[in-house]
Amino acid sequence: DRARQVSSTASEAAHAGTTGIEAVQNTNRTMVAIREQVEAVAEKIVTLSERTQAIGEVIATVTDIAEQTNLLALNAAIEAAAVGEQGRSFSVVANEMKNLADQAKEATVRVRSILGDIQSGINSSVMLTEEAVKRVESGKQLADVAERTIQQMSNTSKDSTFAFQQIVGATSQQQIGFEQITVALRAITSGAEQTAASTNQLERAALSLNVLGQQLQNTVERYQI
Repeated sequence: DRARQVSSTASEAAHAGTTGIEAVQNTNRTMVAIREQVEAVAEKIVTLSERTQAIGEVIATVTDIAEQTNLLALNAAIEAAAVGEQGRSFSVVANEMKNLADQAKEATVRVRSILGDIQSGINSSVMLTEEAVKRVESGKQLADVAERTIQQMSNTSKDSTFAFQQIVGATSQQQIGFEQITVALRAITSGAEQTAASTNQLERAALSLNVLGQQLQNTVERYQI
């Protein structure tokens, strides 16, 4: 009974090991999917960073143009002032150009600041995604180790189950042998009892023969006298 209980426990352990392996495999597949998603996000972030840099280059160009326009407008205003009344209308246009150039420059400064913040966020996101990939990879490695360990435990449990099943079978055979020995001992005991009864009968018969022999001897002796 004890061996059967141990065998049953080993079977349950083997089943639990199989279930554990399936759970670890599911976890492993999930982590692989997460890693792929994180890597895809990282690629998109890198692409966004490249586009942000391109926008920054365009802004730098616009800033240079605004500065040049501002300088040209300033020179035009000076020339218009030198001409006097005839250059008044041209001076107005030059001032408008200067104002527009100043506004463009201010806008590029604001956009550059925003792009700087975006670039900082992108850099942080890249670092976070790289760290996430490392952690997912580390988790996957741990899951692989856990899967191998559980597999070994499951194999050991299966081997133990087979061994205990053999023990149970051998124990059953021993039990049958013990029962056969008990029957044989009972037969021997019964035979011994019968032998004892026969021996008693022989002893009684021998006594009877002894008595008869003595009587015969006495009779013979009387005839000799």
